[in-house]
Amino acid sequence: DTPAPLYADTELLCQLLLKHFGAADRALPQAIAKVCIQLLADVVLALRGVERALRIDRADHAIIILRAELRLAQRLGLLSEGLLLRSLELCDQLGRQLGGWRRSLAAKSPPLDS
Repeated sequence: DTPAPLYADTELLCQLLLKHFGAADRALPQAIAKVCIQLLADVVLALRGVERALRIDRADHAIIILRAELRLAQRLGLLSEGLLLRSLELCDQLGRQLGGWRRSLAAKSPPLDS
């Protein structure tokens, strides 16, 4: 079984960041690790159909937060520029996939009567 691209990209991003920040005891690395774990949970549950629209929105919000935290971590010397760029690239891929999924769901929903 090949995992869905959304899951595979989410897992890769989480692996990269948790390997780097996982054992850190400072506030920002802990916040990044927490967002990664929540992002993975939301993606997994959305793929399973559990509150799909809500989980997609939550995952998208997690990516927005993660981008800001990663940039801050790099400015504070907690993250190399290379890892920052790779992580942001994965965040962009995830954002595009989530946006496409959201549009697909919206197209399938019947219009609301006014």
